[in-house]
Amino acid sequence: MIIKDTNFEYGHFRGEKYDIKGFKDYIRNKYNVELNPWDFVVTSDETRELAYCFNPIKNSIERIDNLFLTSKIRLKDAGIVEPLDIYQKMAVYGMSEAECALITGSFGSGKTLLATAMALSQTNKKIFITRPPIGISSAYDIGFMPGDKDEKMLHWSGGFVSALNFIYKKNPKINYDYIKNALFFEKFEIIPLNMIQGISVLEGEILIVDEVQLVTKEYMSMILSRMSNGSKLFLLGDLKQTYKTIKKEDSGLKKLLEVLPHESLCHVDLENIYRNKLTELAQKLQE
Repeated sequence: MIIKDTNFEYGHFRGEKYDIKGFKDYIRNKYNVELNPWDFVVTSDETRELAYCFNPIKNSIERIDNLFLTSKIRLKDAGIVEPLDIYQKMAVYGMSEAECALITGSFGSGKTLLATAMALSQTNKKIFITRPPIGISSAYDIGFMPGDKDEKMLHWSGGFVSALNFIYKKNPKINYDYIKNALFFEKFEIIPLNMIQGISVLEGEILIVDEVQLVTKEYMSMILSRMSNGSKLFLLGDLKQTYKTIKKEDSGLKKLLEVLPHESLCHVDLENIYRNKLTELAQKLQE
């Protein structure tokens, strides 16, 4: 949950630790809601947006907008990825701190870019990625794809290729062809979703699941059960982008949202879009 407090009266302290009981009492008395694990309070001072998070791992309230880890994602041999707004900072914080981060938001809100950058910054191991191989409509299905597993799934992984292209765009030694043909396979290992039951994501490893709004409840349960202690899971999706390929009531994402909050999973919904103005028309068409 994200609570927007336009008239924040609790105090903007520079330290990371806040009186957890006092902060909870403040939210309860002002909004008549209980502050749960991974809830955020968003406000602003005269110059910028601020955010606070109830971190159940540290059992503390932490101000997160001014932390080193949320200001810039620093990557070796690549450019710096800088969160563009307070919601992206919350997403970065969640992916850094929680065992599992669920990042939702419309197209162009930065889900795949942030998840790719955060995964690269947190592990030197190959990053597992998967997504449902479901198109917008069977009417536009181009049929059987030739090639091995990676060649087949690469067609469904274009968002990660684009993210790598953005991250490494300032490195003169790396061009798009190298990213698509070599760097992508150096950084990522693709797991077809119907093979997810056979893996365990071990300590220090990261699994990113894209387009989770197209994952059924059964597969969502299976994905969550693959994680070991010390591993990380990033779930990316948007319930608006089901394109009638799956009923919303069958969506694992919808069911997962219904059973939150949970101390192991931080959910952040990205509110802003950073693409061409045509996305405004795209949103209106969806509405």
